[in-house]
Amino acid sequence: MYRIKLISVSNNELKNKTLNIYLKNDYYFGKISDTPPTISNVEEDIEIVPSGVQKNQKNYKLISFNDEILGVVDYLIDYPEKNTVLIGFFIIKNDKQKQGLGTKIFRYLENSFKNKNFLKIRIGVLVDNQIGLSFWKKQNFKEIERKFLKFEKSEKEVIVMEKEI
Repeated sequence: MYRIKLISVSNNELKNKTLNIYLKNDYYFGKISDTPPTISNVEEDIEIVPSGVQKNQKNYKLISFNDEILGVVDYLIDYPEKNTVLIGFFIIKNDKQKQGLGTKIFRYLENSFKNKNFLKIRIGVLVDNQIGLSFWKKQNFKEIERKFLKFEKSEKEVIVMEKEI
């Protein structure tokens, strides 16, 4: 049996652990920026919410799997509509991918959302993020639309995907 815990990023030590995850996922971060992530990127990710979203809808957590910090998840509840969870990002360290851990962690999240009576999970995946697209398709997400979103200084095409739970 395995243990999954979500840990609030509430101090500098945890922010540094988060930055370590970011730095160990150069595949994803290389797609959205020309420069490696910094602690200020972590701090911004912890705080940023879309216009009209309340702070209590935001969840930004480190993911612990059997007491080892393996990833980060950022999600909004009741967004963009009631009973929907929008995952902003779900990052697992590169060296821990392709081992089924992401699927186990996602199942844990999906069950916790379902137990809180959410009906759908939505995610946006960069068009050129083949690893991410493959993962979310395996989790039975379906494309619902495409749009362009701003990342740092450029716009990137994103595939919006959704799954009913």
